[in-house]
Amino acid sequence: MKTTFTVRHLENNSIIKDYFDDRAQKLDKYLKRYKDDLVYLHGTLEKNPHRDEFYATLSVFFPTGALHCREKGTDFAAALNFAFLDIARQLEKHTDKLNREKRRKER
Repeated sequence: MKTTFTVRHLENNSIIKDYFDDRAQKLDKYLKRYKDDLVYLHGTLEKNPHRDEFYATLSVFFPTGALHCREKGTDFAAALNFAFLDIARQLEKHTDKLNREKRRKER
């Protein structure tokens, strides 16, 4: 899986980048059916300069679709956790839908 990660209104340090990479590797189990070079994950983490809130945005692009989410948290880890949980839920739902369509065609 190809990944890019952007940080806005924060210092881009290695702790945040490593945390993103660890969470991104856990998404591989949902994307086994696709080749690595066909799947693209883009993540953005931004801090609201007026409030103590963080926003994480994730976009996953793959041959059978694209998924997006934006989540809010009190720190960078919470925001990224909520976003990755939402993307994982969407990927499970998408995979189930593809499997249902495949079974219908087999009947």
